[in-house]
Amino acid sequence: MGTTQTQGRGQSLSHIVELQSLRGIAASAVMVGHALSYYQTPSWFHQLALIANGRAAVVIFFVLSGYVLTLALRRALFDRESVVRFYVQRFFRIYPAIWAASSLGLFYIFVLHWQFPVPSAGETIRGQFRVDRFDTLHIVASLAGVTTFILPPLWTLFIEIVASVAMPGIAFIVLHRTQWYIYLLGVSLLVSFTIPNTYYHVTMYFVDFVIGAGLAIPGFTTKAVGNISPYWPVPIRPALAVCFVALALTQYVPLPYYSPLMHILETLLATTTIVLLVGAKERAELPYFDFCPLRLLNYRMMLLLGDVSYSIYLLHYPVLCILAKVFAVLQARAGVEVNIVTMSVSLAMATCAITVPLAWLSYTYVEKPGMQLGKLSLRQIQMRWASAP
Repeated sequence: MGTTQTQGRGQSLSHIVELQSLRGIAASAVMVGHALSYYQTPSWFHQLALIANGRAAVVIFFVLSGYVLTLALRRALFDRESVVRFYVQRFFRIYPAIWAASSLGLFYIFVLHWQFPVPSAGETIRGQFRVDRFDTLHIVASLAGVTTFILPPLWTLFIEIVASVAMPGIAFIVLHRTQWYIYLLGVSLLVSFTIPNTYYHVTMYFVDFVIGAGLAIPGFTTKAVGNISPYWPVPIRPALAVCFVALALTQYVPLPYYSPLMHILETLLATTTIVLLVGAKERAELPYFDFCPLRLLNYRMMLLLGDVSYSIYLLHYPVLCILAKVFAVLQARAGVEVNIVTMSVSLAMATCAITVPLAWLSYTYVEKPGMQLGKLSLRQIQMRWASAP
């Protein structure tokens, strides 16, 4: 996930409100998709629920993260101090929210998961929290973000952590050795297609960060939109609408779920979406299409959703699991059988209603203090360096 905001050329990324909102939409898609797939639903409903395309949302996170993190490093000298600063900031940006959400996840596993069975739960959730992995090693590994025992969405955070380790090198090539970028991109694409089936498919998804970083090449997005316009005179907002619809529908393409070809298609759509948003913003073209429904991306509520998107992504899974247990207990006590489709929709609505406020609390009292703690830690490190002989 893209979890860092930074300053862009002449404006902050937060001022490109469409990107902030895009992050919130992607996190919400993952949340709704997981909730709708919790139960064993009819085939027609399962197919309909695929439109909440969490797989494409993850790709958006990765490409956007590569772009944002590269912008964050644009003034770095890439010496010891700047690289350490980057790593410390990433650590305190990523881990406090993971630990907070893991606390809720551990509560669910200890208190509810095995004690209150849900007969109508789907195969995915039934195999999610395995008894044979309920040990100290897997709990610690999950808290470190390298396995999914406590929080299933952590597989993407593992990829994010690996990419963060490599980002100073990627950003240096993008910002200071641009002529090397094509070779880096070529190698990343080759690895993505030839050895995709590694741990959590990290080699397949790593190219997303490389492509996202390439968008931070000075002037690239502006030139890209400018070069498209003479040959493809389509207004920016309708073009964005096409990208959104295509991203929502890629799960209907008859390719394996983790197909490298399917992945690169979603990466291209996600990249095009970000290029259009950033490039059109720089060229001041978006205001001319305020009639379009995509104007919603500018609303304050959408921005707030973007602010809390990281916590939404982490917290929604234990929230929906807890709610499903509550629903099962209430249904058993009432002695009535509720239609499974109704249960799925109700679970999705309740998960959204509880997760978003909870994510705001996490953003306010965990994420922000975590970032402040990172700044304090950096000061301590800098003071030690200054006092060293």
